[in-house]
Amino acid sequence: MEQIRALAQKLGAAMARHERFELFRAARTAFRADDDAQALQRDYDAAAEVLQRKTVLNQPLEPEEKRAEMELRETVAQNAVLMELLRRQADFHELMREVNAKIDEALGMSDDAGA
Repeated sequence: MEQIRALAQKLGAAMARHERFELFRAARTAFRADDDAQALQRDYDAAAEVLQRKTVLNQPLEPEEKRAEMELRETVAQNAVLMELLRRQADFHELMREVNAKIDEALGMSDDAGA
């Protein structure tokens, strides 16, 4: 077990030096320093949660709720700091997906292995 932990530590250290993580970390730092971007993210998350809850409960969406969410979405798209964070987060998550796929492959659990 100790060998696996040591390898995981090395993998984590290598990933921390990877360009995708460095760009993600920089975008996250910029986001955390931007109160407007943080407020916008909170507002959007709250609106999206309401819409999702209503959808799950099969409740009708009010036109003003749809409009407010669309306006927030447009505002998010215009916020460079938030958009950079979202892009860099997606890039890093893709790297994580690739790493997990390689681990699954080595374990014989990939889709190609007939799992």
